[in-house]
Parts: sequence; C-alpha cells; structure tokens
Amino acid sequence: MKEYVRIIKECGHRGKVGHIYEVVEKNPQDGFRLVTPGETQYTFWYPTNCCEAVEPGACTVPTKDPVAFDKTKWSESVQALERAYMQQKASWQVPENADFAWHLDKVAKNVTDLLKEKNAAYGNSALNPANIFSKLDAVESLLVRMDDKIMRIKNRGINDETEDTVTDLIGYLFLLKMAMERKN
Repeated sequence: MKEYVRIIKECGHRGKVGHIYEVVEKNPQDGFRLVTPGETQYTFWYPTNCCEAVEPGACTVPTKDPVAFDKTKWSESVQALERAYMQQKASWQVPENADFAWHLDKVAKNVTDLLKEKNAAYGNSALNPANIFSKLDAVESLLVRMDDKIMRIKNRGINDETEDTVTDLIGYLFLLKMAMERKN
C-alpha cells in the first residue's frame, strides 16, 4: 500500500509546504525519500519532523484506486495552512500541485465567508428583498444583480480590478440556488 506525506514546514530546497508526496523510502537518518504522486523519478529526501503522514481519505492524489475525501481526517497543520491562506490570500500563491479538494474548499470558503460578511452588513436583503422601489422577488432580483456583474466583466474583462466581481458572481449563484430552493 502506498504511503503519502504532506510537507508541513520548510526544511529543504525541494518540495513545497502543503503539497502531498508519495513516500518511496524511509530512513531514520535521512527521513523520507519522496516523489510527486504518479511520477517515478526526481525523488528527494525530506526530514520526518517536517512532514506528516496523510491518512487515506484525507486528500486526493492521483492513484489507480482513489480514496474518497474525508474532511474529518484533516490535520492541525492543514488547518494552519487554511488560516495562513485566509491571512495571506492577497499574496499567497496556490501550490501548483495543490490537493484539489483542499483548494476547492478554500475557494468555496472564501466565497461563503464574503456572503456571510455581506449578509451581516446588509441584512438578508438578497433572499428577502426590501421591495421599497423594486417589487421583484428574490430570484428575479438576484438575476438582475448577476446581469450587472456579467456586464462589468464584459466591459472591463477579468483582471486584478475585477477579481472581486468574479467572487461576487459566484456568491450570487450560491444565493440564487438558495432563493430557488426557498421558492419551491
């Protein structure tokens, strides 16, 4: 059975913090000899105190028989990476071979955190419109907001200035799904 580890701190010039590697060999003096999952060459040694074992189900890696992802098996170090991601999201770069499920959760959490923030600031106006001027229901009101966001992207493109527009649009899609479920 293949073993995997996640690098949890910088201890060498090879490997990246947060990335998952396959264990090729263990050695009490040198630590783990690692390789990118699915590859057979370009191995490197990494100290054992700078890695943690990754339980089957705690990640998705390219394997012949994939194991279902189980968030309950995430470790403290991954939670620390999550906190670092939230604190440094402006300058932090997603590792090029980042675990898909972990990365997807980060993107979704960013959007849901923004929605919760805005809901606290504006009240539940997206799902319960005030209807002071407009008499549109929640679904129609959200469709109008989405049209506005798409027009901004169409007119300005997607760049650093409009990145928040993409996040807003994703958030509006979440809200639209909620409004449609409430309507039915």
